[in-house]
Parts: sequence; structure tokens; C-alpha cells
Amino acid sequence: MLETDNMPDILLENERAIVIRLDGNTELNQFLLIHGITVGTVFIMNYSPKYAGLVNLTVGGKMISLRTGDFKTMDWTRI
Repeated sequence: MLETDNMPDILLENERAIVIRLDGNTELNQFLLIHGITVGTVFIMNYSPKYAGLVNLTVGGKMISLRTGDFKTMDWTRI
């Protein structure tokens, strides 16, 4: 298993995290809210191939794909 303490910006597959801040524009924040992502939401990182340019998350039992740039607007911490 990889040591994740040295990689604060990377979540590995099947790791859980909680959203602590959303820095996107209003349209993006509304999109995230529609899909159940807001401050305090717990999500699980799924396998995300780098060539796709997407980040796959499981939120509330639903799998959601976000563009990498949109995912980077979220501040989160591992739990």
C-alpha cells in the first residue's frame, strides 16, 4: 500500500473523503448540489483513468464523473 501522508492532493481508489469547501462558480456549485455534493458530503474515490480527464466518485450510492478541473475546485480531507 502507498503512503498517502506525503500525497495530500491525491485520493487513491476506494479512499473516503469529506468535502470541506467548494470554490467553484455559482453554476458549478448548483450542479454539485443537484448531485448531492455540498460541504460535509462524504464521497469515495473510484478508479479514474488519467486519459479520460474525469474523476469518478461515489456519492450517496451513485457514481458521478466530474471533469478534473471541476474536482479541483473542491477542498476535501481524507476520513
